[in-house]
Amino acid sequence: MATNQNKYQTIFADLRAKIWSGYYPANQQLPSENELAQQYQVSRITSKRALQELADIGLVQRRQGSGTFVRRGLRLRAKTGQILLVIPFAPESGLGDYITGIKEVLTPNQEELTVIENQSFDFDHPQAFADKYDGIIYYPQDLAAELVQLQKFALAHIPLVLIDQTAAGLPIPSVVADNTQGGYLATQTLIENGHERIIFLATAHFAHSLNSSVAQRYFGYLQALMEQDLTFAITPQEATHLTENDFAALPAFIAANQITGIVTEHDLLALDVLDFIQAQGLKVPDDLSLIGFDNITRTATSRPQLSTIRQDFQTIGRQAATLLQQRIANPFDPEIKQVTVPVNLIARQSIKKRS
Repeated sequence: MATNQNKYQTIFADLRAKIWSGYYPANQQLPSENELAQQYQVSRITSKRALQELADIGLVQRRQGSGTFVRRGLRLRAKTGQILLVIPFAPESGLGDYITGIKEVLTPNQEELTVIENQSFDFDHPQAFADKYDGIIYYPQDLAAELVQLQKFALAHIPLVLIDQTAAGLPIPSVVADNTQGGYLATQTLIENGHERIIFLATAHFAHSLNSSVAQRYFGYLQALMEQDLTFAITPQEATHLTENDFAALPAFIAANQITGIVTEHDLLALDVLDFIQAQGLKVPDDLSLIGFDNITRTATSRPQLSTIRQDFQTIGRQAATLLQQRIANPFDPEIKQVTVPVNLIARQSIKKRS
């Protein structure tokens, strides 16, 4: 015997299918609650719930005194089976394997992935991308600067998911690593190894972009220091100043402040710092302990091997592709999901316990 729950779901599924098939086009009025109740032999409460569920996922609009209408901005797009990944580095660079995780989701659905670098992405013609791709996974280089362009895709309801960067309240789904946790883990590890004079280094000027991944890593650095009642901390301005002009100011700062531990915004910077420090006659980890962020392939072959915070790139890719599938199924869903993926520390040879 069918329950009211099953009956409401049947009405909901039938109407949703008719909307996506074009049977009910944009701005078309749907049958009333009473008409649906008679058609499906259910109570008005049941038919009302089905219509409300359609409104809750953004497919219809309930207009007081007029009825229920298919949303006026509904556009039906033919599926191409093509997904686009836009990243700021070549896939073979070893800087992050998002592709494996993305393909785990796409392959069972017989969807294909195209990968391009950011400089090849044409912001000015969103419709051209919509005609060619079912959805886009996008890795911003500077979200604050790119948002003006990305909003064109969002306003056109082109399925779009961000990876690596997001902002609180941004109405675009995103998947990011837990950057605050990463900065905290790196700093806390140094503290546990007896380091109290620790600096955070960055090349990105993050003081005016507090939603950025670099800023979040810096906040984790501050949190670890605060928890242990350590009062020495580098400022955001100092963090970037010390990396400028090929680290010109870094040796004097290390000496004057008796620095013994360094956390960097990412591994590429950490590797550059490692080369610079050793060229100055200092030793890692004997004189300075050093931790990067990302766990790129070069960290396992550097001398010494670099300790780093590992982002789970494959899980980020898998989660991003899953969110994108949901947006493709309904790009008008008002629920904007933001997923945060945990990180973990890879301890190698660049950390030494202070006696």
